[in-house]
Amino acid sequence: MELDSDPHILLTNDDGIDAPGIRALHDALSAVGTVTVVAPDRNRSAVGRSLSYGRTRSADDDRSLDLEADSFTSLVPHTDHDLGYAVDGTPCDCAIVGVKALEPAPDIVVSGCNSGANLGTYVFSRSGTVSAAMEAAFLGTPSIAVSMDTLGHDGDLEPADFERAGEIAATLVDGAPGTGLFDRVDYLNVNVPRPDCKPNGVELTRPTDVYEMDATFENGRFQLTNRLWQQMANRDIPDPDDTDRHALLEEQVSVSPLRVPYEVVDTEPVRTVLTDIL
Repeated sequence: MELDSDPHILLTNDDGIDAPGIRALHDALSAVGTVTVVAPDRNRSAVGRSLSYGRTRSADDDRSLDLEADSFTSLVPHTDHDLGYAVDGTPCDCAIVGVKALEPAPDIVVSGCNSGANLGTYVFSRSGTVSAAMEAAFLGTPSIAVSMDTLGHDGDLEPADFERAGEIAATLVDGAPGTGLFDRVDYLNVNVPRPDCKPNGVELTRPTDVYEMDATFENGRFQLTNRLWQQMANRDIPDPDDTDRHALLEEQVSVSPLRVPYEVVDTEPVRTVLTDIL
């Protein structure tokens, strides 16, 4: 899909419409296109690709046997905001509403800037930021997810802290027309180093497939430990050089070009096995 030289940009996030990261992206993207914000009215981090669809009806609204068209419609409440629309819903709700309900429809969706990096294939279905971009891609609209590493950053974040992230997002949107970029990829996952890190270039990466979560049962309680973030904090990771996490540790901007998942595997090698099982 070729982008227009003056694109209509849908901007969303998962940290909520009042988060400093979305304000910074709004200001940066407004210099390269027309921006409409449709974002959650509060923090909706780590909700993945969840939707509010079907959850907004009352408990006594039993339409289980009613197959009329309106029985498959759910209200997505919103309020007006100085940036756009504050939605009582998830990032994917916002992506769908923005892509399908806005006139004119957006040419591209930008999701972010998230406070905290989103790295690795295991994160994509968990992160609200990446999921919004993925949802837009499934709907045929090119998209960019933008996140900033905050590991080790002290103090509250302000819009100015996301200036580099905004510049990268605006550069990608502004530079894409005429290149055929989004004929080759569906969405980009961008991760930017902490604001106190010196710029060290941009690296094209693949999402790492290394995944190391641990769990214990101690004193009658379950506990989860993310070993990978421990390793990031210690600057000691198991990821190959061409991966997103490795690039970020080298204080580079990581850009991963992606197709929407989920690639269907070749059925022939497993046909006999599944036939026997089923």
